[in-house]
Amino acid sequence: MKKLVAILLVLMFVTFLGVGRVRSAVGEDFCQVPLSVFSRYPARSFSVPVMVINKGTSGMHIQKIEVVPQDGSHVLEETLSETLPPSSLQGLTDEEIRSRIGIIQPDEKSMATAQALIAKAATMGLSDERTRTVETAWLFLKTTTATTERVAADKLLLQARTFSITIPSDKLNTKIEPSDVIPVRLNITIQSSDGYVSTISQTTNLFYLTSLPSQWGWYPGDGHLHTTWSDGGWPIGANVSTANDRGLKWTISTDHAGDFAHSPLQPRLEASESTNYGAYCTSAQTTYGITVCPGEELATLEEPGGSHLLAYKNSTYAASYDVSKQVLINRANSAAGFGIIAHPYNFSFNWSDWSNGSYTGFRGIELISCGSIVNAAQLGDWDTYLGVHLSATMQDPNHRFCVGLAGSDYHGQIYLPDYLGTNMTYIYTGSSSPPGSYRPSVYTALENGRASASSDGSLLVHKITTGGVYLPGYYMQKSAAGYINVNVYASSAVSIRPSGYAS
Repeated sequence: MKKLVAILLVLMFVTFLGVGRVRSAVGEDFCQVPLSVFSRYPARSFSVPVMVINKGTSGMHIQKIEVVPQDGSHVLEETLSETLPPSSLQGLTDEEIRSRIGIIQPDEKSMATAQALIAKAATMGLSDERTRTVETAWLFLKTTTATTERVAADKLLLQARTFSITIPSDKLNTKIEPSDVIPVRLNITIQSSDGYVSTISQTTNLFYLTSLPSQWGWYPGDGHLHTTWSDGGWPIGANVSTANDRGLKWTISTDHAGDFAHSPLQPRLEASESTNYGAYCTSAQTTYGITVCPGEELATLEEPGGSHLLAYKNSTYAASYDVSKQVLINRANSAAGFGIIAHPYNFSFNWSDWSNGSYTGFRGIELISCGSIVNAAQLGDWDTYLGVHLSATMQDPNHRFCVGLAGSDYHGQIYLPDYLGTNMTYIYTGSSSPPGSYRPSVYTALENGRASASSDGSLLVHKITTGGVYLPGYYMQKSAAGYINVNVYASSAVSIRPSGYAS
């Protein structure tokens, strides 16, 4: 009996992963499709990323990709004409390639748990419990990222082809409700140079999640996105479409800037391109109806050992590379913008000394970035910094402090771990409607600390309720010396299992 159970478990995992043809670990192709993709109500489509690498010694031609639901009915076929030349990866197993890129897939225990939760949710009516069950399953299936040598990973990824397949929900031959999970199979047809045609079949699960938490005046967004203007996988419009499908109300495109001496591995946003870059952001904003702000990511160096700064609200281009960290901050400020220190504790691009008092003029730090969450000691750096700089904060006309934010550092699936719509920042605008085309609402909220960082989409709102209502980024004034009693109110609106982090 134990042997039979083991065989059944193996079959379950193979079915779940959707491997449609028998291949050795060292085959002639590498194909990566995540086990789960998601959109949030009321979005009406899903974007499924596909990565293919040629591990053979001769050329390959990708002919088409079919999307087929579980019942076998035809949904979508996309004809392609992509040639994959031989790569330098012959002899590597699929797992070795994932390791070099930094992709960590869910283990068997996580997959089994997710499948059990999906089966349980299928027996439940629409309810908060079903929502929690489905979103927990989704988190168990998410691909995560490992620490890798980024330059080496970039060289490997240059040999890959990535595609984004859009699946309209009305093509799935079923009425989709929030908290539904729809398995679909992707058939990728490849022809080798000798004319042999083969098909790789992999399965993914389309999670149609409930809307993000909602409280009056608070709007979720992402201030760290990359596009094909630098080293991202998709154009600005494609990124914004995905962000919109995942419930975000504002975005900032922060492509890597570099008008000289930048890395030859990837293109960079040049000074001569900044006007067109802003125009593309405006076009995407008009098309999708959510705020799309142009920004930059500046770097002291682009190779490991460099440090990065997100530049927001620029009215002119801010140059990058071969400068000190303080010069990056100064350049963002000189461009009439402000700087947010990007992923300060990142293994490859570290700025962990941000809190020692050596740097002035930056407006905040990323507490959460690309799935990485600051630990207790690092959070203590922020707390200490706020206390040490309290006097400067009080003397600032707007009483601005060092703001803690969260961003996905989304590269459009070139780096397959995908935190767009998971790591995010909620901003408080004091308006009953999202910022829309009014970008100053986004900038003002971020610059003045009217924000709440989240690692999993949950929203934590805290406020002082003594002598009025004071939300993050606002301040109280006292007319005379003496003490004041303060009542602090905290409200947590959580749509996802409470294992994440919000501040």
